[in-house]
Amino acid sequence: MKRILLSIGLLWLASACREATEKDPTTTTETKPTAEATEEKAGHEEGPADVVELTTDQLRIGAISLGKVEYRNLGQLLQINGRLAVPAQSQVAITALQGGFVRSLPLLPGQPVRKGQLLARIENPDLIGLQQEYAENQSRLTYLEAEYARQKELSDQNVGALKVFQQTSAERNQVRSRLGGLAQRLRLVGISPQAALDGKFSAYYDVTASVAGVVTQVAVNVGQYVQPADIIAQLTSSQGLYAELTVFEKDLPQIREGQRVSMRLNNEDGKERSGRITYINRIIDANRSVRVVARLDQPDARLAPNTFLKASLDLGNSRVTALPEGAIVSAEGKDYIFVVTDEKAPEEHEHNEEEANHSAKEDHDHTAGETEQHGTAFKQIPVRRGVTQEGYSQVTLPTTLDLSKVQVVIKGAYAVLSQLQAAGGEEEGHAH
Repeated sequence: MKRILLSIGLLWLASACREATEKDPTTTTETKPTAEATEEKAGHEEGPADVVELTTDQLRIGAISLGKVEYRNLGQLLQINGRLAVPAQSQVAITALQGGFVRSLPLLPGQPVRKGQLLARIENPDLIGLQQEYAENQSRLTYLEAEYARQKELSDQNVGALKVFQQTSAERNQVRSRLGGLAQRLRLVGISPQAALDGKFSAYYDVTASVAGVVTQVAVNVGQYVQPADIIAQLTSSQGLYAELTVFEKDLPQIREGQRVSMRLNNEDGKERSGRITYINRIIDANRSVRVVARLDQPDARLAPNTFLKASLDLGNSRVTALPEGAIVSAEGKDYIFVVTDEKAPEEHEHNEEEANHSAKEDHDHTAGETEQHGTAFKQIPVRRGVTQEGYSQVTLPTTLDLSKVQVVIKGAYAVLSQLQAAGGEEEGHAH
């Protein structure tokens, strides 16, 4: 009986040990699938980070269209800086023609004035003596004219002495010359010589604007005595306003007279004005630049001298590689395009038949016979953007691209960029 019980105990112990061995996770039998899964995971190949794959639905939702790189005649532009300037004859210093006291000065800086407008009234008592002298000389000339006629008649009849006639003639010419000078001096200060003859003397004269413009400076005060050389005020006229452009020495061969130029003033919020180059200064400044004069097509009296501007010079058309503006995207300060590629996007890998038998512990599983749908892969290509005209931009492409075959995203490029950036933010790899 004891022998039978011992046999039953040994059988139970062997059975228990076998069950424990089968359930032990550290055994070689159970670790084999784990090792195979690790080896399989390591075998997954990661694609380049600048490639993204879009499904057919994503292409449709993003309104993505493909096209070819084109050759177009686009105008080449040269970007330069400058300012508005006025010629010397449009910068006027108002001075006193005769010394005197300023009695009226209706001026303020920034005030617009028209040609002939009163700028100042000056009192000079010496003007009365000038008018008096003019009137006296006019009376003297009247007498000498009559005496000249009488002496000429006597001389012709050999009655009077020739010497008397000659003296009368010389004195008449002398008074006539003096009278003409006095009349001119009166007219310069705005006093009518005829008024002096009528006995209407004035100790004042008016200073008027010789050009229309804007008062930029008032240099004297009412009651101040000014000399003939003293500046009363300064005017700046917008007449003849031009753009003074700064062109560097290296760009000078591309500049020519008559060349079209478009300008944007810093204070006009992008409004474009046009003009033409009229003069090119051949003297190179110390900073290796040249001053170029461009006349505005439509002068504007409201423009202010010394306003800074940015100008674009048309250097003519040239045939260049170009793409629609919608084909070029900007990211991190660089420009890119997207082209169709055969390369695989990141985390793209082959699924073999054994993946259908993965355990339920994995994050996702594929049913037996399921096939993964693939879309179109796009590669991000860096480019250098040039001039933009009529909706197309010049692009400098890598020499490795075959322009006759490559397909480019010409519409919806930002949708592709968004998918690429989203894919770059996901975790790499999946556990199977």
